[in-house]
Amino acid sequence: MRRIFFVSLVLAGAFAVQALAEETPPTGDDARRAKVFAKVGSETITVGELEDIVNARPPYARKRLGEQRVLRELSDDQVQNELLYQGAEKLGYANDPKVRTFLDQTIVQMFVRKDFEEAVTPDDVPEEEIAKYFKENPEEFRRPEMRRARHILVASKEEAEATLAELDSSEGTTFRALAKWTSLDTETKLRGGDLLYFNEDGTLVGKKGEETAAINPTLAKAAFKLPKTGAISEPLDLGDGKWSVLELTGIRPERVQTLEQASRGIRHKLWRAEREGALDKLMADLRAELKPEVYLERADAIVLAPSTEPIEPPNQ
Repeated sequence: MRRIFFVSLVLAGAFAVQALAEETPPTGDDARRAKVFAKVGSETITVGELEDIVNARPPYARKRLGEQRVLRELSDDQVQNELLYQGAEKLGYANDPKVRTFLDQTIVQMFVRKDFEEAVTPDDVPEEEIAKYFKENPEEFRRPEMRRARHILVASKEEAEATLAELDSSEGTTFRALAKWTSLDTETKLRGGDLLYFNEDGTLVGKKGEETAAINPTLAKAAFKLPKTGAISEPLDLGDGKWSVLELTGIRPERVQTLEQASRGIRHKLWRAEREGALDKLMADLRAELKPEVYLERADAIVLAPSTEPIEPPNQ
């Protein structure tokens, strides 16, 4: 039932397996499934085709289909689908470029999903491979200690000492406020001198844990020497006539994952790698077999349709 197959694909996004009629009379279960359930023009709907549609439904829906009324409604729907298909086919919609494009894309998506995404699942990754990866890549599962600090940048050692004296003697003046008023570091002064979280080598850590830029290593080294949050450093010589006073504001201790904690992430990583490797191999095999040829120089012949929408300049 070619038409019901196509309509089911469009409406449900799934392929139905269609058996071609054999020249010899079917026997046994094949004979049961080959019985004609309905005729629409020159096309037929067999018991087997309707059975496949029923069994593709969720269990709770299949249970309701045991009622004659519900089964009748389903069969009427399939007949209606066939009528609509044949009507659309007469008007040439089966050969419409948009229909062909949709069908081509659907075939590719189903192929990738069935042969790569569903053929091997994360649960198929052997436990010994997970343990091996964990053992061979210990640094992936260790988050080193991170610290957070703020600083006040000044132009001389004397100014740094004066800053410390002011912090010691001033009542109600916070390090953050003083950084906003006096720091020469234009990048951090508006946030009270905050340097954000960084590793011991000075590498800054972003909101999602990714490493970004780095701060002056002298600041990082001093922060990791301070005993507790709230502690303030002595004047720090940053070179080039720049000095700083630093306050430790946060400590995130080192965190090391166990195999049990890391197992789920490793499983998915190995699964994705296996799937991508299989897809790469398939593409290599298809290229070797079909030998595609691309003539990039002919792309100059492409004529772009005029746009009816305003073209916005890219964000600067």
